[in-house]
Amino acid sequence: DVEDEETTGEVSKNLDLSTLCMLQVVSKAINISLAKELKNLLFGSSLCCFSEEWKIQSFTFNNIPHLKYGIVQKKGGPCGVLAAVQACVLQQLIFADSNRNKDTRCLQPSDVHRTKCLTMAIADILWRAGGNEKAIVALPSGRQLFTPVGKYKADGILETLILHSATRYEDLIVFLQQNIHQFEVGPCGCILLTVSVILSRSINLVRNDFDVLTNRLIGSHGYCTQELVNLLLTGKAVSNVFNNVIELDSGNGNITILKGITSRSDIGLLSLFEHYDVCQVGCYLKTPKYPIWLVCSESHFSVLFCLEKDLVGNWKTERRFDLYYYDGLANQEEEIRLTVDTTQMCTEDKENDLTPPLEHCIRTK
Repeated sequence: DVEDEETTGEVSKNLDLSTLCMLQVVSKAINISLAKELKNLLFGSSLCCFSEEWKIQSFTFNNIPHLKYGIVQKKGGPCGVLAAVQACVLQQLIFADSNRNKDTRCLQPSDVHRTKCLTMAIADILWRAGGNEKAIVALPSGRQLFTPVGKYKADGILETLILHSATRYEDLIVFLQQNIHQFEVGPCGCILLTVSVILSRSINLVRNDFDVLTNRLIGSHGYCTQELVNLLLTGKAVSNVFNNVIELDSGNGNITILKGITSRSDIGLLSLFEHYDVCQVGCYLKTPKYPIWLVCSESHFSVLFCLEKDLVGNWKTERRFDLYYYDGLANQEEEIRLTVDTTQMCTEDKENDLTPPLEHCIRTK
């Protein structure tokens, strides 16, 4: 550990040069045809651009003492990406060191530790999307790399990107450690991650994941679609949240295939849509490997989590337990902790319902 800041700067400069020589990372500039394909996949048109809400959003942490683990959302729109990254950061913070007993101290990380957890979370998201074989990290070069012509509207971000490919997980980690400030401080870290996860999966595979080829990853009002959230959580941009594949026979020999989640996810999902019988979340998302869930409620994504890993594997733990809730958009000022007691049954009255949406989401589980 080096105390003196000036020395640290010198050491890290030398380190960068030597590790870059050893890193097997291949870099190439984006071109207009790839940028067009990205825009079509994201927005449905190469004439669309990222909204201001997306352009100003990075993965910046909260500085309120009890919420230091939390990522702050500036405006509505990219909440699906933020909540997915938040959930993966919590997985690293709480469960990466399986030997330690879990208590609330893991939710008060140092600045250095939470940045490390962000690095590991982004690495896992990209590596999973690349089929555990490769990842692509898109970073801005600070200058326009192609001349926008034809049916393409420039947004000042895609045109500047250099794409860095890694085929070893270790190289990906080191490369992200060197460039994590681009994601954490920004200004457009959220866009960089979204582009990186698409390219890590590949444009063709993402399109083939969709139920309908014309689907897109960013919907109206700049909201993340379920496909984008699924891509971040599971590495595949499937359109549904049930388990596996459902084949619908329309009677005249045409079979419609609806694609769902193919294996148990690290991070889960609970949806208010299920309470209203609009969809059914399968157990691959509802009972994830870690007790961390994205909550989809009223076109917004937030996060619920528990410090007890046993919660998703031991029914005795399910009798009474605490859940923490975090919403990066809500100007939350203190920790929100809910105690769930499953031994107390209460009847639901759907007509005169004053139950909060969050409670409905929890009840679906």
